[in-house]
Amino acid sequence: MLSAQGNRKEETAAPKVVILNDTSRRGHHGCNRVMRLLRAGLQRHGLHVVATSHARNNWPSDASFLAPLSSADLVVINGEGTLHHGKPAGRLLLDVVDHARKSGCPVALINAVYQSNPDSWGQALADCALLSARDAQSAAEMQRASGGASARVVPDLSMSGGAVAFTGARSELVVGDAVRLDARRRLARLALRMEADRYLPIKTSLSPIFRAPLVGRLATWGLFNAYNAVFAVKQPETILAQSEQAYISALGRANMHVTGRYHAVCFSVMTGTPFLAIGSNTWKIQALLDDIEIGRARLLPTQAIDDIRPGALNRPLSAGELEKLKTYLDGAVKSAEQLFADLAALAFSRRNR
Repeated sequence: MLSAQGNRKEETAAPKVVILNDTSRRGHHGCNRVMRLLRAGLQRHGLHVVATSHARNNWPSDASFLAPLSSADLVVINGEGTLHHGKPAGRLLLDVVDHARKSGCPVALINAVYQSNPDSWGQALADCALLSARDAQSAAEMQRASGGASARVVPDLSMSGGAVAFTGARSELVVGDAVRLDARRRLARLALRMEADRYLPIKTSLSPIFRAPLVGRLATWGLFNAYNAVFAVKQPETILAQSEQAYISALGRANMHVTGRYHAVCFSVMTGTPFLAIGSNTWKIQALLDDIEIGRARLLPTQAIDDIRPGALNRPLSAGELEKLKTYLDGAVKSAEQLFADLAALAFSRRNR
Protein backbone atom coordinates (compact mmCIF):
# COMPACT_ATOMS: atom_id res chain seq x y z
CA MET A 1 0.00 0.00 0.00
CA LEU A 2 1.30 3.43 -0.89
CA SER A 3 2.00 5.86 1.89
CA ALA A 4 0.29 9.25 2.00
CA GLN A 5 3.53 10.73 0.66
CA GLY A 6 3.55 8.19 -2.17
CA ASN A 7 -0.03 9.05 -3.04
CA ARG A 8 0.86 12.74 -3.20
CA LYS A 9 3.77 12.00 -5.55
CA GLU A 10 1.52 9.91 -7.78
CA GLU A 11 -1.05 12.73 -7.91
CA THR A 12 1.67 15.24 -8.78
CA ALA A 13 2.92 13.03 -11.63
CA ALA A 14 -0.54 12.62 -13.10
CA PRO A 15 -1.62 15.08 -15.79
CA LYS A 16 -3.60 17.97 -14.35
CA VAL A 17 -7.15 18.63 -15.51
CA VAL A 18 -9.46 21.57 -14.85
CA ILE A 19 -13.21 21.40 -15.48
CA LEU A 20 -15.45 24.31 -16.43
CA ASN A 21 -19.17 24.25 -15.74
CA ASP A 22 -19.11 22.14 -12.61
CA THR A 23 -22.83 21.67 -11.91
CA SER A 24 -22.49 19.78 -8.63
CA ARG A 25 -23.78 22.65 -6.49
CA ARG A 26 -27.20 22.88 -8.14
CA GLY A 27 -29.01 20.44 -5.86
CA HIS A 28 -29.93 18.55 -9.05
CA HIS A 29 -29.54 14.78 -9.03
CA GLY A 30 -28.84 14.51 -12.76
CA CYS A 31 -26.14 17.20 -12.75
CA ASN A 32 -24.57 15.76 -9.62
CA ARG A 33 -24.43 12.32 -11.22
CA VAL A 34 -22.79 13.75 -14.35
CA MET A 35 -20.03 15.38 -12.32
CA ARG A 36 -19.48 12.30 -10.18
CA LEU A 37 -19.12 10.02 -13.20
CA LEU A 38 -17.01 12.58 -15.10
CA ARG A 39 -14.54 12.87 -12.23
CA ALA A 40 -14.46 9.10 -11.78
CA GLY A 41 -13.83 8.50 -15.48
CA LEU A 42 -10.96 10.98 -15.62
CA GLN A 43 -9.38 9.57 -12.47
CA ARG A 44 -9.82 6.00 -13.73
CA HIS A 45 -7.65 6.93 -16.71
CA GLY A 46 -4.88 8.42 -14.62
CA LEU A 47 -5.82 12.10 -14.63
CA HIS A 48 -5.91 14.42 -11.62
CA VAL A 49 -8.69 17.00 -11.40
CA VAL A 50 -7.00 19.98 -9.75
CA ALA A 51 -9.77 22.57 -10.02
CA THR A 52 -13.29 23.18 -11.23
CA SER A 53 -15.20 26.33 -12.07
CA HIS A 54 -18.80 26.05 -11.00
CA ALA A 55 -21.71 26.83 -13.30
CA ARG A 56 -22.25 30.56 -13.86
CA ASN A 57 -18.92 31.35 -12.24
CA ASN A 58 -17.11 34.28 -13.86
CA TRP A 59 -13.93 32.24 -14.22
CA PRO A 60 -11.77 34.99 -15.88
CA SER A 61 -11.87 36.94 -12.60
CA ASP A 62 -11.55 33.93 -10.29
CA ALA A 63 -7.95 33.83 -9.08
CA SER A 64 -8.49 30.48 -7.33
CA PHE A 65 -9.31 28.94 -10.72
CA LEU A 66 -6.87 30.87 -12.92
CA ALA A 67 -3.84 29.63 -10.99
CA PRO A 68 -4.41 25.89 -11.63
CA LEU A 69 -5.67 26.69 -15.14
CA SER A 70 -2.28 28.19 -15.99
CA SER A 71 -0.50 24.88 -15.32
CA ALA A 72 -3.18 22.46 -16.54
CA ASP A 73 -2.50 19.72 -19.07
CA LEU A 74 -6.13 19.59 -20.21
CA VAL A 75 -9.19 21.82 -19.95
CA VAL A 76 -12.55 20.03 -20.02
CA ILE A 77 -15.72 22.02 -20.68
CA ASN A 78 -18.78 20.17 -19.42
CA GLY A 79 -21.24 21.67 -21.89
CA GLU A 80 -24.48 20.28 -20.36
CA GLY A 81 -27.43 22.46 -21.44
CA THR A 82 -25.52 25.75 -21.51
CA LEU A 83 -24.54 26.15 -25.17
CA HIS A 84 -27.77 27.17 -26.84
CA HIS A 85 -29.40 30.28 -28.30
CA GLY A 86 -26.27 32.37 -27.86
CA LYS A 87 -26.54 32.49 -24.07
CA PRO A 88 -23.82 34.61 -22.42
CA ALA A 89 -23.05 31.72 -20.07
CA GLY A 90 -22.24 29.58 -23.11
CA ARG A 91 -19.95 32.20 -24.62
CA LEU A 92 -18.18 32.51 -21.28
CA LEU A 93 -17.39 28.79 -21.34
CA LEU A 94 -15.98 28.97 -24.86
CA ASP A 95 -13.79 31.95 -23.95
CA VAL A 96 -11.47 29.51 -22.18
CA VAL A 97 -10.41 28.20 -25.61
CA ASP A 98 -8.68 31.50 -26.42
CA HIS A 99 -7.19 31.64 -22.92
CA ALA A 100 -5.76 28.13 -23.14
CA ARG A 101 -4.37 28.66 -26.65
CA LYS A 102 -1.73 31.00 -25.23
CA SER A 103 -0.17 28.17 -23.25
CA GLY A 104 -0.86 25.46 -25.80
CA CYS A 105 -3.15 23.58 -23.43
CA PRO A 106 -5.72 21.42 -25.24
CA VAL A 107 -9.42 22.06 -24.60
CA ALA A 108 -12.13 19.42 -24.89
CA LEU A 109 -15.80 20.36 -25.11
CA ILE A 110 -17.86 17.37 -24.00
CA ASN A 111 -21.35 16.36 -22.87
CA ALA A 112 -22.96 19.27 -24.68
CA VAL A 113 -26.17 20.20 -26.37
CA TYR A 114 -25.39 22.74 -29.11
CA GLN A 115 -28.28 24.64 -30.68
CA SER A 116 -28.97 27.98 -32.39
CA ASN A 117 -25.72 29.72 -31.51
CA PRO A 118 -24.01 32.62 -33.35
CA ASP A 119 -21.73 31.64 -36.23
CA SER A 120 -18.96 33.54 -34.43
CA TRP A 121 -18.79 30.71 -31.88
CA GLY A 122 -17.60 28.35 -34.59
CA GLN A 123 -13.94 29.32 -34.33
CA ALA A 124 -13.79 28.31 -30.66
CA LEU A 125 -15.22 24.91 -31.61
CA ALA A 126 -12.69 24.54 -34.42
CA ASP A 127 -9.86 25.27 -31.98
CA CYS A 128 -10.94 22.58 -29.52
CA ALA A 129 -8.85 19.43 -29.50
CA LEU A 130 -11.95 17.27 -29.01
CA LEU A 131 -15.66 17.86 -29.50
CA SER A 132 -18.31 15.58 -28.04
CA ALA A 133 -22.06 16.19 -28.09
CA ARG A 134 -24.63 14.25 -26.13
CA ASP A 135 -26.95 13.89 -29.13
CA ALA A 136 -26.52 13.46 -32.88
CA GLN A 137 -28.36 16.69 -33.73
CA SER A 138 -25.96 18.74 -31.59
CA ALA A 139 -22.95 16.92 -33.05
CA ALA A 140 -24.08 17.79 -36.57
CA GLU A 141 -24.55 21.43 -35.56
CA MET A 142 -21.09 21.53 -33.96
CA GLN A 143 -19.55 20.14 -37.12
CA ARG A 144 -21.34 22.68 -39.30
CA ALA A 145 -20.52 25.63 -37.03
CA SER A 146 -16.84 24.68 -36.74
CA GLY A 147 -16.36 24.36 -40.48
CA GLY A 148 -16.07 20.58 -40.47
CA ALA A 149 -14.33 19.65 -37.23
CA SER A 150 -15.13 16.11 -36.14
CA ALA A 151 -17.74 15.92 -33.37
CA ARG A 152 -18.57 12.60 -31.79
CA VAL A 153 -21.77 11.56 -30.01
CA VAL A 154 -21.49 10.31 -26.45
CA PRO A 155 -24.82 10.06 -24.56
CA ASP A 156 -25.21 12.27 -21.52
CA LEU A 157 -22.65 11.22 -18.94
CA SER A 158 -25.39 10.60 -16.39
CA MET A 159 -25.98 7.39 -18.37
CA SER A 160 -22.32 6.37 -18.62
CA GLY A 161 -22.82 3.99 -15.69
CA GLY A 162 -25.34 1.99 -17.69
CA ALA A 163 -28.67 0.57 -16.55
CA VAL A 164 -29.72 0.95 -12.91
CA ALA A 165 -31.39 -2.18 -11.58
CA PHE A 166 -34.68 -1.88 -9.72
CA THR A 167 -36.62 -4.95 -8.62
CA GLY A 168 -39.49 -3.45 -6.59
CA ALA A 169 -43.14 -3.36 -7.59
CA ARG A 170 -44.24 -0.54 -9.90
CA SER A 171 -47.69 0.79 -9.09
CA GLU A 172 -47.48 4.57 -8.69
CA LEU A 173 -48.08 7.66 -10.78
CA VAL A 174 -45.09 9.94 -10.21
CA VAL A 175 -45.04 13.49 -11.55
CA GLY A 176 -41.84 15.52 -11.80
CA ASP A 177 -40.95 19.15 -12.37
CA ALA A 178 -39.71 21.29 -15.27
CA VAL A 179 -37.36 24.19 -15.93
CA ARG A 180 -40.00 26.70 -17.01
CA LEU A 181 -42.67 27.92 -14.61
CA ASP A 182 -45.55 27.43 -17.04
CA ALA A 183 -44.59 23.79 -17.54
CA ARG A 184 -44.14 23.26 -13.79
CA ARG A 185 -47.58 24.68 -13.11
CA ARG A 186 -49.19 22.40 -15.70
CA LEU A 187 -47.40 19.35 -14.29
CA ALA A 188 -48.45 20.25 -10.74
CA ARG A 189 -52.05 20.61 -11.87
CA LEU A 190 -51.81 17.22 -13.56
CA ALA A 191 -50.55 15.71 -10.31
CA LEU A 192 -53.50 17.25 -8.45
CA ARG A 193 -56.09 16.31 -11.07
CA MET A 194 -54.91 12.70 -11.36
CA GLU A 195 -54.30 12.37 -7.62
CA ALA A 196 -50.71 11.32 -8.30
CA ASP A 197 -49.03 9.14 -5.69
CA ARG A 198 -45.92 11.29 -5.55
CA TYR A 199 -44.54 14.60 -6.73
CA LEU A 200 -40.83 14.05 -7.36
CA PRO A 201 -38.75 17.04 -8.53
CA ILE A 202 -35.26 16.18 -9.73
CA LYS A 203 -34.04 19.48 -8.31
CA THR A 204 -34.17 19.31 -4.56
CA SER A 205 -33.38 21.30 -1.44
CA LEU A 206 -30.95 20.01 1.14
CA SER A 207 -32.16 22.46 3.78
CA PRO A 208 -32.71 20.65 7.10
CA ILE A 209 -36.02 22.44 7.58
CA PHE A 210 -37.66 20.02 5.14
CA ARG A 211 -36.58 17.06 7.28
CA ALA A 212 -37.96 18.43 10.54
CA PRO A 213 -40.83 16.25 11.89
CA LEU A 214 -43.69 18.78 11.85
CA VAL A 215 -42.29 21.99 10.41
CA GLY A 216 -40.89 19.98 7.51
CA ARG A 217 -44.34 18.87 6.36
CA LEU A 218 -45.62 22.43 6.43
CA ALA A 219 -42.51 23.70 4.61
CA THR A 220 -42.86 21.02 1.91
CA TRP A 221 -46.54 21.88 1.49
CA GLY A 222 -45.67 25.54 1.03
CA LEU A 223 -42.84 24.73 -1.35
CA PHE A 224 -45.12 22.73 -3.66
CA ASN A 225 -47.45 25.70 -3.96
CA ALA A 226 -44.75 28.35 -4.30
CA TYR A 227 -42.48 26.42 -6.69
CA ASN A 228 -45.36 25.56 -9.01
CA ALA A 229 -47.42 28.77 -8.65
CA VAL A 230 -50.53 26.87 -7.57
CA PHE A 231 -52.57 26.69 -4.41
CA ALA A 232 -53.68 23.28 -3.25
CA VAL A 233 -54.62 22.24 0.26
CA LYS A 234 -54.56 18.54 -0.60
CA GLN A 235 -51.38 17.58 -2.40
CA PRO A 236 -49.61 14.41 -3.53
CA GLU A 237 -46.75 13.31 -1.32
CA THR A 238 -43.82 15.52 -2.25
CA ILE A 239 -40.46 13.74 -2.16
CA LEU A 240 -37.42 15.99 -1.87
CA ALA A 241 -34.92 13.20 -2.36
CA GLN A 242 -31.78 13.96 -0.38
CA SER A 243 -29.55 11.70 -2.47
CA GLU A 244 -29.31 10.23 -5.95
CA GLN A 245 -30.16 6.79 -4.57
CA ALA A 246 -33.24 8.14 -2.79
CA TYR A 247 -34.39 9.73 -6.05
CA ILE A 248 -33.88 6.45 -7.91
CA SER A 249 -35.76 4.51 -5.24
CA ALA A 250 -38.74 6.87 -5.43
CA LEU A 251 -38.72 6.81 -9.23
CA GLY A 252 -38.42 3.03 -9.29
CA ARG A 253 -41.89 2.62 -7.79
CA ALA A 254 -43.50 4.41 -10.74
CA ASN A 255 -45.48 2.67 -13.44
CA MET A 256 -45.67 6.11 -15.08
CA HIS A 257 -43.36 9.12 -14.71
CA VAL A 258 -44.46 12.43 -16.25
CA THR A 259 -41.73 15.08 -16.34
CA GLY A 260 -40.35 18.14 -18.09
CA ARG A 261 -36.73 17.60 -17.08
CA TYR A 262 -34.10 16.16 -19.41
CA HIS A 263 -32.17 14.36 -16.70
CA ALA A 264 -35.40 12.98 -15.24
CA VAL A 265 -35.97 11.33 -18.62
CA CYS A 266 -32.40 10.02 -18.45
CA PHE A 267 -33.15 8.45 -15.07
CA SER A 268 -36.32 6.90 -16.52
CA VAL A 269 -34.20 5.42 -19.32
CA MET A 270 -31.64 4.07 -16.84
CA THR A 271 -34.24 2.51 -14.56
CA GLY A 272 -36.59 1.27 -17.28
CA THR A 273 -39.42 3.45 -15.95
CA PRO A 274 -42.34 4.20 -18.30
CA PHE A 275 -42.46 7.94 -18.94
CA LEU A 276 -44.10 10.80 -20.72
CA ALA A 277 -42.10 13.99 -21.24
CA ILE A 278 -42.78 17.54 -22.32
CA GLY A 279 -40.28 19.56 -24.31
CA SER A 280 -37.65 21.63 -22.55
CA ASN A 281 -35.85 24.85 -23.54
CA THR A 282 -33.78 23.06 -26.22
CA TRP A 283 -34.17 20.03 -28.48
CA LYS A 284 -32.40 17.85 -25.89
CA ILE A 285 -35.33 15.58 -24.97
CA GLN A 286 -36.54 14.95 -28.50
CA ALA A 287 -32.94 14.46 -29.66
CA LEU A 288 -32.44 11.88 -26.90
CA LEU A 289 -35.54 9.96 -27.99
CA ASP A 290 -34.40 10.12 -31.62
CA ASP A 291 -30.98 8.72 -30.72
CA ILE A 292 -32.56 5.88 -28.71
CA GLU A 293 -34.76 5.26 -31.77
CA ILE A 294 -38.03 4.86 -29.87
CA GLY A 295 -39.77 7.72 -31.69
CA ARG A 296 -41.48 10.71 -30.14
CA ALA A 297 -44.77 9.18 -29.03
CA ARG A 298 -43.71 9.71 -25.39
CA LEU A 299 -43.01 13.41 -25.99
CA LEU A 300 -45.94 15.79 -25.56
CA PRO A 301 -46.41 19.50 -26.27
CA THR A 302 -46.55 21.42 -23.00
CA GLN A 303 -50.20 22.38 -23.51
CA ALA A 304 -51.17 18.73 -24.00
CA ILE A 305 -50.54 18.10 -20.29
CA ASP A 306 -53.84 19.85 -19.59
CA ASP A 307 -55.74 17.29 -21.67
CA ILE A 308 -54.20 14.06 -20.40
CA ARG A 309 -56.78 11.50 -19.36
CA PRO A 310 -56.18 8.50 -17.06
CA GLY A 311 -56.06 6.04 -19.94
CA ALA A 312 -53.11 7.89 -21.47
CA LEU A 313 -51.08 7.17 -18.35
CA ASN A 314 -51.31 3.43 -18.87
CA ARG A 315 -48.28 3.26 -21.15
CA PRO A 316 -45.88 0.48 -20.11
CA LEU A 317 -42.64 0.21 -22.03
CA SER A 318 -42.97 -2.34 -24.81
CA ALA A 319 -40.50 -5.18 -25.29
CA GLY A 320 -39.14 -3.30 -28.32
CA GLU A 321 -38.67 -0.10 -26.34
CA LEU A 322 -36.92 -1.93 -23.51
CA GLU A 323 -34.54 -3.57 -25.97
CA LYS A 324 -33.69 -0.20 -27.52
CA LEU A 325 -33.11 1.34 -24.10
CA LYS A 326 -30.70 -1.49 -23.28
CA THR A 327 -28.83 -1.08 -26.56
CA TYR A 328 -28.57 2.67 -26.04
CA LEU A 329 -27.30 2.34 -22.46
CA ASP A 330 -24.73 -0.29 -23.46
CA GLY A 331 -23.50 2.11 -26.12
CA ALA A 332 -23.41 4.96 -23.59
CA VAL A 333 -21.04 2.98 -21.37
CA LYS A 334 -18.69 2.05 -24.21
CA SER A 335 -18.58 5.46 -25.86
CA ALA A 336 -18.00 7.22 -22.52
CA GLU A 337 -15.09 4.92 -21.72
CA GLN A 338 -13.54 5.68 -25.11
CA LEU A 339 -14.08 9.39 -24.47
CA PHE A 340 -12.23 9.19 -21.15
CA ALA A 341 -9.39 7.28 -22.80
CA ASP A 342 -9.08 9.92 -25.52
CA LEU A 343 -9.14 12.74 -22.96
CA ALA A 344 -6.35 10.98 -21.11
CA ALA A 345 -4.35 10.67 -24.33
CA LEU A 346 -4.61 14.43 -24.87
CA ALA A 347 -3.49 15.19 -21.32
CA PHE A 348 -0.60 12.71 -21.29
CA SER A 349 0.58 13.99 -24.67
CA ARG A 350 0.65 17.53 -23.30
CA ARG A 351 2.39 16.41 -20.08
CA ASN A 352 5.09 14.48 -21.98
CA ARG A 353 6.11 17.28 -24.35
